[in-house]
Amino acid sequence: MTLRRLIGRFSVDLSQMRSLRLFFNDESCTCGQLVVASRESQYKILHFHRGGLDHLAQVLHRWHSLLHNIKLTPGSEEPNLPYRHFLVCRPEVQKSEQHPEEGKPPKITPELFYGKIMNGKGQIEDDLFLRKCIFFGGLDRELRREVWPFLLHCYPYNSTYDEREVILQLRIREYEDITKRRLERMTPEQHAIFWKTIQSVIEKDVVRTDRGNPFFAGDNNYNIEIMKNILLNYAVYNPVLGYTQGMSDLLAPVLCEVKCEAEAFWCFVGLMQRAIFVCTPTDNDMDNNLSYLRELIRIMLPHFYKHLEKHVDAMELLFCHRWILLCFKREFTEAVALRMWEACWANYLTDYFHLFLCLAIIAVYADDVIAQDLNTDEMLLHFSSLAMYMDGQVILRKARGLLHQFRRLTRLPCTLAGLCQRCGPGIWDSAHRPSVECTGAHDVCEYAVHICSGFVENGVVNGIGIESGTESRIESQDRDRAPNQVTDRD
Repeated sequence: MTLRRLIGRFSVDLSQMRSLRLFFNDESCTCGQLVVASRESQYKILHFHRGGLDHLAQVLHRWHSLLHNIKLTPGSEEPNLPYRHFLVCRPEVQKSEQHPEEGKPPKITPELFYGKIMNGKGQIEDDLFLRKCIFFGGLDRELRREVWPFLLHCYPYNSTYDEREVILQLRIREYEDITKRRLERMTPEQHAIFWKTIQSVIEKDVVRTDRGNPFFAGDNNYNIEIMKNILLNYAVYNPVLGYTQGMSDLLAPVLCEVKCEAEAFWCFVGLMQRAIFVCTPTDNDMDNNLSYLRELIRIMLPHFYKHLEKHVDAMELLFCHRWILLCFKREFTEAVALRMWEACWANYLTDYFHLFLCLAIIAVYADDVIAQDLNTDEMLLHFSSLAMYMDGQVILRKARGLLHQFRRLTRLPCTLAGLCQRCGPGIWDSAHRPSVECTGAHDVCEYAVHICSGFVENGVVNGIGIESGTESRIESQDRDRAPNQVTDRD
């Protein structure tokens, strides 16, 4: 039975399909996926791991030409094909769309880290350089055990080896005290409630988390017990947040790299304290993230925003909830997802880089959504079908480019002012401080000095072109007072 399924044949009438999409995921455009979508929104994904997708594209191109009586000349490039039948997606980022410093800062290797960044006492004297290199170039996997505790605020960057050892011993004792509070200091009634609302959920989740990772694989794996203990202790440490599904997915990579239970716990505390990056489905941070993302789409991807306006409940952005809740862990391979985590943890230029990653995914992969006029449910299916098949390096480059475009804006609507309040200045003396104007969207607004209706129109923010990549200054006819500015809180 299994063998039959392995050698089975998939057969459909292509002319009856709603769409065919080819997604290339390598620079040579030979490997990737063929995604066939039926009129009932059923998907079939065929993977080409060892090349051949380019040859299939040629076959489909010839089929399309015959179907629509299109004459092909030898060596001619494929014409613009109707999206409802055939779409070739070659994710790429043009040079003009990239951050000016793209490719310049080096990857943090052991030689660079121990030779130039960390001094003989174990101090990181220039954490800005470290964070900048991680943001652009990445971090060697060998260094995660050493560097992640800094990025997650477990240790100060300027702490010495000896100081970190003292901090660790204090943290171990504090962690042991939390364990005692959980095991010995609860009343029977408290323990019953804790087991019902917290422990029973954690015990179900941990046995299903990252079991494909050798660190957690196999029966009676003690690392699963450690993960459970950390999550239980975190619920005691932070009873307001407690435990929500998805936390085990965030903890697992940290524990796998850090290994020490107490140290992994405090790294996890640091991760969860970064509420901007980590959300739960019901908290205000999730609402704020979605609100910011909607506004970023409105300003920087106006064509997609217009598409959302056409469909019921599309503004809820359901297709990107999982991206934010699980920090892209279900959308990319572990290596790429952790690369994105590190770029976010670096806090270089912005504390909201995860939103620009979301924006980049939409910018790169949403053309098909607009072309086929997909509704809300179909958009969710479309982006879900891309999970694990998107080009993470392209998304990172695109996100850095979008962040650069955002930071070049001289004016912003008040709905995005919060994005700038935590943006550090980088190597400059001044932070990102654009003028902020009230859009009139709120009853009470601290920027309500000058209300500008229709702040963004056709991809233009007060005269600054976004999506086209060009800039044109347009004088406002009724700007008689200077708008407020965001204060630098860093």
